[in-house]
Amino acid sequence: MDQDENRALNRSLFRRCRATFGSVQIKNPGEKQIRSMGLDLRTGREKPTIRHPGEYYAVNCPFCNDTRHRCYINHRYGTDDELGRAQTFLATCFNAGCPLSMRKPEIYKQLEEMLTGHNLVQLRHAPITEGKLVDVEKICGTWPGIVTRVDKLPASHEAVMYLAGRGFDVEVIGRFYNVHWCSKSDRFVCENRLIIPVYHNKQMVGWQARPAFDTDWKTSDLPKYYISPGMPRRQILYNLGNARRFQTGVIVEGVTDVWRLGPQAVCTFGATMTEPQQSLFKSAFATHSGVLLYDPDVKEKTADRVQQIVHELNLSLKSGFCTVDLPDGTDPGSLDRSFLRDFIKQKAEEKGVKVSWKKR
Repeated sequence: MDQDENRALNRSLFRRCRATFGSVQIKNPGEKQIRSMGLDLRTGREKPTIRHPGEYYAVNCPFCNDTRHRCYINHRYGTDDELGRAQTFLATCFNAGCPLSMRKPEIYKQLEEMLTGHNLVQLRHAPITEGKLVDVEKICGTWPGIVTRVDKLPASHEAVMYLAGRGFDVEVIGRFYNVHWCSKSDRFVCENRLIIPVYHNKQMVGWQARPAFDTDWKTSDLPKYYISPGMPRRQILYNLGNARRFQTGVIVEGVTDVWRLGPQAVCTFGATMTEPQQSLFKSAFATHSGVLLYDPDVKEKTADRVQQIVHELNLSLKSGFCTVDLPDGTDPGSLDRSFLRDFIKQKAEEKGVKVSWKKR
């Protein structure tokens, strides 16, 4: 038994992943899954809710051209939930447009057959090590090296020129969002990169690193974003602390979309919204309204999941919740803030959702 298999919480599943897909990376190593029973707003029945996913086994996704271990299989994959149902849905791919990311039943069935053939029994009853309990409230992020806030950099600096070239106010990005530039780090993906801190309840719980240039990221060896190890990205919303002070919250995919729209926006770190993220948004805007503004191409590929999110949030927010579809060929980051806000307000109110950009 090698070192990775020995430390896996679910050794049976780890071995299956390695035998099926080859290389396996353990993410959130040793972390326990945190669960509770909640109410399904669509059916009125109780259902299990995952508050923290715990350990994952990351492999190269078999459903897309993935070479970066973007397919995450939860360590409790295939085990029974509280209602006695096999949890073969506990897997996803973080490549936009991948069939697995669309949560289609037939794709989950294919994955199950790859991992188990037609015999799920062994995984349903696999022994699982308890794991350590992670409290997101106690996670404290630290900067990845020597950093300088972007508004303190000279006007000729590449970070300043990049942000200004994309139409961002460098003073706002630095002073309001506390974005820094890392000039030296032990991590090569952080050195000479923008470092975007992420806060939860006023405490930094991690960061994203991003190059100060754009390229075809699908063919690049560099990641567009690198998230700090241990950041509980599925349990938090970027900029929620600022957004909750306003009457309408807008959900977008990425941090730069937040910067474009303004302090009323939050991001989900990708085109998926987890149940913990939904709970945070419901709590923050329960007596107000909300809008989902994912990129048009991604939202189309994840239509079923988006419809479910909209249904649940619309029931939970007093002043309503809806999606807004941007014009074809655009995304939040490519549009002017004034146009974006006017467009969102008009389209949302056509669906009966009142939008206000004012503070409460």
